[in-house]
Amino acid sequence: MNEQNRLQAGITPAISGAVMVIGGGISGMQSALDLANAGFKVYLVESSPAIGGKMAQLDKTFPTNDCSMCIVSPKLVEVGRHLNIELLTWSEVTALSGEAGDFTATVSSRARYVDIGKCTGCGACELACPVTQISYFPQEMPEEEQKKGGREKRLIRGPGSPVPKTLHPWAFSVIAEKCSKCGNCFRACLHGAISWEKGGIASVIADKCTGCGACYTACPEKFSAVAISDAPDLDKSLGAAIVARSVALKKEIPVKGRQDCIRCGLCAMTCRKVMRIGALKMVADGIEANLDACQVCGACVSVCPVSFLEIDQVTNREARPLYNRFNEGLNLRHPVNILYPQAVPRVPVIDEASCVQLNTGACGICKSVCGPGAIDYGLKGGERQIRIGSVIFSPGFEVFDAKRRGEFGYGIYKNVVTSIEFERLLSASGPTSGTVQRPGDGRHPKKIAWIQCVGSRDSSCDRDYCSSVCCMYATKEAYIAREHDSAIEPTIFYIDMRSFGKNFDNYVERAKERNIRFVRAMVSRVFEDPLTGDLELRYVDGSGWRVTETFDMVVLSVGVQIAAKTRELAATLGVGLDRFGFAITDAFTPLATSRPGIYVGGVINGPKDIPETVIEASGAAQAASAGLALARGSEITVEALPEERRPDPDEELRIGVFVCHCGTNIASVVDVAAVAEYARSLPGVVYAGHPLYTCSQDSQESIRAIIGEHRLNRLVAAACSPSTHEPLFMSTLRQAGINKYFFDMANIRDQCSWVHPNDPEMATEKAKRLVRMAVANASQAEALAELEFDVNPGLLVIGGGVAGMTAALEAARQGFDVSLVEQQPALGGQAQNLGRTWDGQYFWEYLVKLKEEVERHERIKLFLGSAVVEHSGFVGSFTTDIMTPSGALRTISHGAIIVATGAEEARPDLHGLGTSERVLTQVDFETRLFGNEQGELNHVVMLQCAGSRATVTAAYSEPDTGTPCETPAGTVAGQGHLPYCSRVCCNQAVKNALRLKEINPAARIDILYRDMRTYGLGELQYQQARRQGVNFIRFDPLENPPEIDVADGGVRVVVSDPSIGRKVSLAPDLLVLSTGMKPRENEELASMLRVPRNSNGFFIEAHAKLRPVDLPSEGLFMAGTVHAPKDVSETIAQAQAAVARAAILLSKKNLRLSGVVSRVDPAHCAVCLTCVRACPYGVPFINAEHTAEINPALCQGCGICVAECPAKAITLGRYQDVNLKAKIRSYAQGLTEAATVEETHDG
Repeated sequence: MNEQNRLQAGITPAISGAVMVIGGGISGMQSALDLANAGFKVYLVESSPAIGGKMAQLDKTFPTNDCSMCIVSPKLVEVGRHLNIELLTWSEVTALSGEAGDFTATVSSRARYVDIGKCTGCGACELACPVTQISYFPQEMPEEEQKKGGREKRLIRGPGSPVPKTLHPWAFSVIAEKCSKCGNCFRACLHGAISWEKGGIASVIADKCTGCGACYTACPEKFSAVAISDAPDLDKSLGAAIVARSVALKKEIPVKGRQDCIRCGLCAMTCRKVMRIGALKMVADGIEANLDACQVCGACVSVCPVSFLEIDQVTNREARPLYNRFNEGLNLRHPVNILYPQAVPRVPVIDEASCVQLNTGACGICKSVCGPGAIDYGLKGGERQIRIGSVIFSPGFEVFDAKRRGEFGYGIYKNVVTSIEFERLLSASGPTSGTVQRPGDGRHPKKIAWIQCVGSRDSSCDRDYCSSVCCMYATKEAYIAREHDSAIEPTIFYIDMRSFGKNFDNYVERAKERNIRFVRAMVSRVFEDPLTGDLELRYVDGSGWRVTETFDMVVLSVGVQIAAKTRELAATLGVGLDRFGFAITDAFTPLATSRPGIYVGGVINGPKDIPETVIEASGAAQAASAGLALARGSEITVEALPEERRPDPDEELRIGVFVCHCGTNIASVVDVAAVAEYARSLPGVVYAGHPLYTCSQDSQESIRAIIGEHRLNRLVAAACSPSTHEPLFMSTLRQAGINKYFFDMANIRDQCSWVHPNDPEMATEKAKRLVRMAVANASQAEALAELEFDVNPGLLVIGGGVAGMTAALEAARQGFDVSLVEQQPALGGQAQNLGRTWDGQYFWEYLVKLKEEVERHERIKLFLGSAVVEHSGFVGSFTTDIMTPSGALRTISHGAIIVATGAEEARPDLHGLGTSERVLTQVDFETRLFGNEQGELNHVVMLQCAGSRATVTAAYSEPDTGTPCETPAGTVAGQGHLPYCSRVCCNQAVKNALRLKEINPAARIDILYRDMRTYGLGELQYQQARRQGVNFIRFDPLENPPEIDVADGGVRVVVSDPSIGRKVSLAPDLLVLSTGMKPRENEELASMLRVPRNSNGFFIEAHAKLRPVDLPSEGLFMAGTVHAPKDVSETIAQAQAAVARAAILLSKKNLRLSGVVSRVDPAHCAVCLTCVRACPYGVPFINAEHTAEINPALCQGCGICVAECPAKAITLGRYQDVNLKAKIRSYAQGLTEAATVEETHDG
């Protein structure tokens, strides 16, 4: 009996209610959250020290330009604090046994040498560590090397200058009782500051002492007669004191003087007393280095406050810097380091290969400065076995090694960087804090070139596929670079502009408007000018001319690839991979691997962008949990929140204000420290701080601690958008035992730094006023109660195509009752018109099987030939009326909705379509190719973007008359009905061309295109088509649009072929138009469900990147082409994702609704019906007592009724008159304050 039969029979199998997710990037995090929130225990295994993946490295995301860290931080925090997600970072799966439903995974964890349970993430260990180079660690200890009398020495000379009088002095003295009278200190002192006579006790002459520490270093270890006093951090360790003094000296020494040795002695003291190596010694002429003893650890270089020392000065061995992996090697790290500032968990790892303590037993600074005692050099890695029911494999990707394309000079020319390196340069948390500068010399570049397809679409390095994201991320980087520095002149060299995603073409057009230059050319070579570091690019332009152009910097748009260790892990798991390392999946089960019970999401399933990754992650969560439905909830822990503190009306206001730097998103414009200082002066404020990222997990934990420490009873966050981050802060407040509505947020990013980027003073002043208003509002906040209600576990699916049928079937397999509504008399949708997938699978076989399963499933109720006519209710408790073919109404109660109404092929009035039998659409042609009416076709011309991607105005000539015709605004060459790319057309054209070649290998096929957008593995079909003789002719719709004449039963096409530089005339048997797709007419449904559509008619998602399946209205989800154009595999994955998202809701027994709802005061109600008429949701009604009443469960909290009520009988929580008046008064007071300050300055 299979799993489905057991579920239907009600037999509980011996299955686990836990799932293992391998990979902690955005895909793994999304899968983990969807599973954990749906009632499953999750083990999230990540090989690096922290979760976040590649998305955490990005600066911004396209096409919205959202800060990547800003939008991913809430997910990092949610994963980190989720009770049912166990993080296993710095770990790897080494074995997997068993079968689907009952696996046993072996997980090996590497030693961190830091106790996660004790570590607070303060970072003191990283700050104190002096090592920045990889040490060599000889077999024998350095002391033993010295005993052998190391012979090779080097004198490092340099112009000496005295130690400046620092604000952080330290003094040396001799402890008489310990003095051995040896005179070592006297001989070592270069400044005559030691008084000593033979056989006598030494003493320090304070007036002459420079604080170089030579005496301290020379004093024999066993006596330790020389002591330091007044040294900062000496209570922790000498190493910490030295680091603190180095930092202090760096601040106090002018930049001009940072090339001369100041004889501070910190290098020698560190080497001898801290690292216990003794390779350095202060001498009269400079510093003497014992090369035999040197470990090349870089500690001396690290503490040198004037950058006088360099590794190659000190030793004759090649320096090996410890590069920061997260910053792509653009700066250095220490052996002990936290992966990145917002890391979850925010716990450092000590690198075994470079830690001096672990290799020699010397140093130990990090342990001495660790207050909680979390550093433990004796900690070891471990291994554990975990029982799980299924596995999600989402290991992510690495970028192509650009050194393999040597003609571009990467790794040789310092100012040639990869795209991911440039992301780190743009990032506020990157090595330059978001300042765009050349790695070679730190100069601000003006001309920057992006070279596309480096490690993509390249058979020479076995990367034949398209990486799908490079065109867009290059456009984004160029766009953001100009935002950082308006003087930058970006140029993008590309082959095809593959901006095929939702709103992507619009983004590219916006980039062009911002003077970003796009050049269709492949750069052949890059040469460096050795004197200036500038880079000379050579390429052939569109006219065939060889061009040489000079740039300040070059960015290589490197493709994605699967890492070697991922391939090894796949072999361990028994997952089949193709020759590129991508998982082998089926077009109709796109998330299932070759081993049952293991599913994939993200780039391991083929190159893709973040939204597609998130969709697949949710889809994989659904697939992984479908077979475990009966074990749902069996292994989870229920969160027990602390009892909510009851507010005392007489309680003193204690408000905490947190002003966020948001990296540099806010801090580059707004003076956040000044805003925080201003907040401290406001009434009721007892605490004000300004963390780097208030939304990071360590900040959230810190806020919770501060709430307790300062007994806060109100909270204000001055940060970014409340729509994305308010729930996070509210959750933290509630976890601290305070009603979450005692909170307010000032949006000083969108309303200050983003709108006043060139006026920091104005932005800062505005931020202060917004904070003042938020504090005033918080002071008037009231505790609000939330309504709790039972959830109806039923699901309504609207649409009976592939998306709707898949969603209905998968939800039924999860154990939910489903109502499936389809307007047509039969299931199937647009897929019924398709022949086969690009990898050769026939649609009709799949559709027959899918229809049968849907029709036979006992949990699915079908409503064919039916339509939704009425809808009411709220999340978890909806009621929908359906009109059946007989005209009868059926009322359905359900808790969630999935909209899958699909799209249809566009059929514009172009080139004789619909009037000539020689003009077909791609769908018509596919039906003919896979049907019985193939006929004899010897010549076919395909026209891409026929009526699509119409974004500019142009004039064109009718081929039969030559008369110029003005096209409508916003159109191209008379094709202006769809302004967007339909994503699937290029792949479909190539697929149909290959099919015709199967039927008639001698057939001539000409494909006229603007950009061939055969993204991902579709590039392989494009290459195959070229090899089989399909001709691809590129045209420019503005400069050389094809001339098409359809008359007298024939077709004539004249097009300019850039490859030969002349026009060609074609007389095909058929003209096939790739017309794209448009959404079905759904305005009435959208209005009924109260969900927005974009200007093209597609439904708008809750968030373009991280919530691509959710609709803005709670409890509503979407799948398939109602969202945007996509192919069948992508549609199936999104349908599974929609079920995963709905299952989170439907699996709960009850829900809480927001406390922000409208309430009517019956005593003041005039029964005027204004609220009844004004409410867009139809919530208010007149009750039996003849007064207006608002059902809090239905109220959306929009406040329209409050504004419209003439008697002011309606109030809205958090937005009452007292709140608004407080904000207005505080704003007025702020204006008065500003005027007073201005008058004072003027006076």
